[in-house]
Amino acid sequence: MLAPRWRVVVALFAVTSCIAAAVSTFGVFLPVLSDTFGWSRGAVSVALSISLVVGGVAAFVIGRVADRRGPRGVLAATVALGAVGFALSARIDALWHFYLSYGLLVGVGMSSIYVLSAATVARWFATRRGMALAIVLSGFNLGWLTAGPLAAWLIGRFGWRAAYVALGALIAVVGVPASLCVSYPPSAEARPVTAGTGARWPAGDRRLWYFVGSWGFLGFVYMMVTVHSVAYARDRGVPLEQASLALTAFGVGAIVGRLVAGAAADHFGVRTTMRVCLVIQAAALVAFVAGLPAWAVPVTLVVFGLGGAGADNTIVKAVPDAFGLAALATIMSVVGLGWRSGAGLGPALAGFVYDLTGSYAPSFAVGLVAIVAGWRFFRLGSATRMR
Repeated sequence: MLAPRWRVVVALFAVTSCIAAAVSTFGVFLPVLSDTFGWSRGAVSVALSISLVVGGVAAFVIGRVADRRGPRGVLAATVALGAVGFALSARIDALWHFYLSYGLLVGVGMSSIYVLSAATVARWFATRRGMALAIVLSGFNLGWLTAGPLAAWLIGRFGWRAAYVALGALIAVVGVPASLCVSYPPSAEARPVTAGTGARWPAGDRRLWYFVGSWGFLGFVYMMVTVHSVAYARDRGVPLEQASLALTAFGVGAIVGRLVAGAAADHFGVRTTMRVCLVIQAAALVAFVAGLPAWAVPVTLVVFGLGGAGADNTIVKAVPDAFGLAALATIMSVVGLGWRSGAGLGPALAGFVYDLTGSYAPSFAVGLVAIVAGWRFFRLGSATRMR
C-alpha cells in the first residue's frame, strides 16, 4: 500500500494529467478556429494569453488561501471551473466569447495547478523532492503526449464543438475527484525545512524577483513553441491528424526530460541541471529558426521537450530550496505569475508575427535571446544568499 505522501503524488499526477491534456490541445484547435471563423492566428492566441495572465493573478489569491487552509477545497473548485470553461468554449460564435470562456474561466481553472503541486509536494518531501516533483509535473507532459492526437480525432469525427465538451467532461470526471485526495501533511508528519530562509515572506530578497524573471523568459519560449508546433507542421503540408503528433513528440521528450532533470537536480544541483537543459533547448530552437522539413519537426520537438520540461522542473525545485516551506504557495504564485506573463506573451507574439511575415523564424530567434536571459536570471536567483 502506498504511503500517504505517495498517494498525494498520484492524486496530483491525475489532476495535472487531465488539465494538461485539455490545455495542450490549444495548438490543435488554433488553425481550426482560424479557418472556421476567419480569425487570425494572433487573435486566437490572445485567448491563451488572457488565460495565462488571469490564472497568474488568481494564483496569488489561491496561494494565500492554500497557505492558510490547505489545498483540497481550492484545488477542486478551480479545476471544476476549468471544466465549465472548456464546455462553454463549445458554444462560442464570436471572438470575445472565446476570450471569456477560455481566457477567463479556463484561466482561473488552471491557476492552482503549478502553485499547489509545488507547495504540496515540497511539504511532503524533504528528500527526493526533485524526483517527486518530476513525477507530478510529468502529468503535464503525459497530457501533451496523448491529447494532440485525441483532439484531432475528436475534431475530425465529431467536430470541434463536441471536442471541447469532451475535454471539459474529462476534467470533471478525473480532475475534480482526484483534487479531493490532495492535502498538506498533518503537522506531526510535516517534513522539516531543510533549506531556505524559513518563515519570512521574501519580498525584499532579490532572488525572488530573479526567479520571476527567469521563469518568465523560459515560459515565453516554452509556450511559444508548443502552442504553434501543430501549425508549424501544417504549414509544411502535414494533415491535421498527423500534425497533432507534434504534441506527442514534445510530450515524449518532456516526460523523459522532467524525470531525468528531477534526479539530476537532486544529485548534481539545480545550476548544473539548468545549464544542460537550456543548452539542449537552445539547440532545438536553432533548428526551428533554420527551417525544418516535415519529417524533422517531431524529432526536434522531442529534443525541445527534453530541455524545456527539464528546465521547468528545475526551477520549480529551486524555489523551495531557496526560500523554505513557509508561505510557499504564495511564493510560488508570485514566481508563477512571471511564467504566465512570459507564456502568455510568447504564443501571441508568434501568432501576430506569423500573420505579418508568414514565418515563425523571427519569433523563434527572439526565443534564443530569451533562453540566455532566463539562464542569467536563474543563476542570480539560485545564489546561496542575496539581499
